[in-house]
Amino acid sequence: MRLLELLLIVLATNSLATAEPAWQKDLTSPAAGDHPPLAPCLLDFQVTWNGILDSGKLRMEFAPRDAKKPAAYVVRSSATSIGLAAGLFPYQSNFWSELDPASFKPLVFKAEETDRKETTTSRTRHFTDRVEFQETTQSLATSATTQKNRVFKFSPVFDIFSAMLHIRSQKLDDGDSIKLVVHPFGTPYLLHADVRAHELHLDRKTIRLSVGMRKIDRNTLDLLPYKKMKKDATIWLSDDAERIPVELRAAVFIGDIRVTLTGHQKL
Repeated sequence: MRLLELLLIVLATNSLATAEPAWQKDLTSPAAGDHPPLAPCLLDFQVTWNGILDSGKLRMEFAPRDAKKPAAYVVRSSATSIGLAAGLFPYQSNFWSELDPASFKPLVFKAEETDRKETTTSRTRHFTDRVEFQETTQSLATSATTQKNRVFKFSPVFDIFSAMLHIRSQKLDDGDSIKLVVHPFGTPYLLHADVRAHELHLDRKTIRLSVGMRKIDRNTLDLLPYKKMKKDATIWLSDDAERIPVELRAAVFIGDIRVTLTGHQKL
């Protein structure tokens, strides 16, 4: 009898392990929408923190000519805190994403971030059935390093740039909702983007979206709160062929952040 009980437990455990989570059926198709792809361009943004002007700068480049990756569509970004914000929260980052040029699905995402205490370098590789993440953190005070390796067995999964391109490719009618699994760094999240309105913002036609995230337990696939984000963020995309970010407003654990477009240059 005990052997039979053990077999039943094993079968039940396997059944639970392979069952899809309830939220998976609501995911948006990974196929790109019909909106034309973003033309190669450079975007500059000004970051404000708690109302302080010029708290940071952000630059994003889509398909830069000097990327020298003919087999991939490259997106890269750099960011730095400046002024008073740099004294309170010193931060610099460089991100690099390689996407499939046909589907715009992620292949490799690399990141380097430095704050007051440490420099963290990470590499995320996307496969058809999983995401592999490697991270090295070096203390600025002692030069001691720690390493982290994680695997998330799920598909499809987007990085931050492929998710952005995927969302802008959709129809984006008022009331539309897009749900994607993203793995920007060491943790997977369920991201939702809800189209709230088409409206004038900063003197231009825009599409206003509400964007939020919940953590995903990599083992059980249970959804958990994302405590660093106090409420859903608001993003305005230009309501034109480019559909580039015009402004982002977010209430996060360090305060209120605004990221506003200051420059758009076609490459």
